Amino acid sequence: MMNKINLFFAAALLFLLLGCSEVEELNSSVESVKIELPCVTRDSGGNSIPVEFWNIEYSDGINSGKILNLPSGSTIRAEVCKNRVASFFAEPVFHSSANIASSGIPRPTGAIFPLNKELSFQNGFAASVLYSLYQGASSGNAKDVQEFLTRFNWQKFEQTCLEKSADPWLLDKERIMKAISSGKFKKSDVRIKQLGKSTFF
Repeated sequence: MMNKINLFFAAALLFLLLGCSEVEELNSSVESVKIELPCVTRDSGGNSIPVEFWNIEYSDGINSGKILNLPSGSTIRAEVCKNRVASFFAEPVFHSSANIASSGIPRPTGAIFPLNKELSFQNGFAASVLYSLYQGASSGNAKDVQEFLTRFNWQKFEQTCLEKSADPWLLDKERIMKAISSGKFKKSDVRIKQLGKSTFF
């Protein structure tokens, strides 16, 4: 009984010393993530392309946001759930066609936090897959989807995509998403999409 009383007073003293806001911070399940937007991306031919602006979207299944026309090199901060994977996905925006130096199709960039801390062309496809899976979930099962996708091995998935194609955007995203959603994803589900099948980000 004495130990319980002592614990109560210790907790009360901690509350008084730190203040309400800091105690809430200790118990918080949300963390702030800083993301810097790159100045270049690659195109479908593997060429490096300077990018003027980006449209960035992010989601962890619970928290999400979208910011348009952010200049290259700028930094954003986003609140995401701790111990959960979050997708940061940025599409390049060109207000002047003269800035596109090649004839290839500019590719988005992305990152899966906390696995990746920087946006990259290589991880843009995987980030897009995660973002689309979050967006496709209903609000009623958001936490279950979040936990399911956090357990998925995204690092191995990124490696598999790059092994299959130097340009991951050539992969069959729809097939991959269906396989992950079913819980029966296999390495063989990562394959180049058939000709004539549309690409969607």
